[in-house]
Amino acid sequence: MLLVASAVVHAVHGVRLWDTSRLAIIDAILVIAALVIAGMLARTLKTPAAQPVPLLSAAVVGAIGVATFLLPSVLALTQGRPLAGLFDGWAFAALIVDAIVVRIAIFALKRTLPTG
Repeated sequence: MLLVASAVVHAVHGVRLWDTSRLAIIDAILVIAALVIAGMLARTLKTPAAQPVPLLSAAVVGAIGVATFLLPSVLALTQGRPLAGLFDGWAFAALIVDAIVVRIAIFALKRTLPTG
């Protein structure tokens, strides 16, 4: 469910940025990837042994989503540019949702992998 929320937030953020920033392309790719991974997870709900690949994929997509917020802000700060043009409430919402996706995916991944 969080992957679908991530896809929605990235879709809205991508539409808002489409004319002004190339980050919108990354947002569009993240929307597609999040929906595909959500579908993969939905198909593997009854077979826990098949879940590590979609869970790892969810963690990677979430990490890329977090990076799309952090890297441009660090670059803008180091170059002395203002952040106001790139980031709004939707960007921050995407950061929060993606960070939660990463944490939950890694937690679930640890529980599905065999120990020993």
